[in-house]
Amino acid sequence: MRFSEFEMKKMFGKKNLCLEDHITANILGFIHTIHLNGQNFINSTFESEYFGNLPMTFRKESGQVVGLITATIHGETRRFIFTEHGFECLDDLLRL
Repeated sequence: MRFSEFEMKKMFGKKNLCLEDHITANILGFIHTIHLNGQNFINSTFESEYFGNLPMTFRKESGQVVGLITATIHGETRRFIFTEHGFECLDDLLRL
């Protein structure tokens, strides 16, 4: 999903988020933080963790053009790649 302020506000405006929307909202919120901080994505390193009912980790080394998100949902691990422009499910990309 491509990051946009509009999509992020739409997600956060929903009252009852389904699981997929909750995942999307968390990821868009993280990408939004990158924009708010004015960070140079390529030169930045990320080692961030979200705790709670939907634990997620956001990892990227300086110089890498994409980062890895790992989300643990009901004991199942889902992985996504992200940039400052958006994110994609890694399994979907590997099926191409």
